[in-house]
Amino acid sequence: MVIEKDLVEDGAAQAVLAPEVPGEPAVTEGPAEQSKPACQHHWVIETARGPVSWGVCQVCHEGKEFKNSIGDGDRDY
Repeated sequence: MVIEKDLVEDGAAQAVLAPEVPGEPAVTEGPAEQSKPACQHHWVIETARGPVSWGVCQVCHEGKEFKNSIGDGDRDY
């Protein structure tokens, strides 16, 4: 019985790309990045005190600044 993870060394796979120009060596890509599922953010944003407020995602705890107002160029008239 062969398990897929047995075929991968250190949890990373490598791919070899065929050369676009004959005579040039093939290009080897580095380890494939483990794709992490994207967080469906649920932001908790501080009370507006100035031009920006700090927000933190309740799920992944990522932090981000949010504008408290939009400029005239961003408005739909």
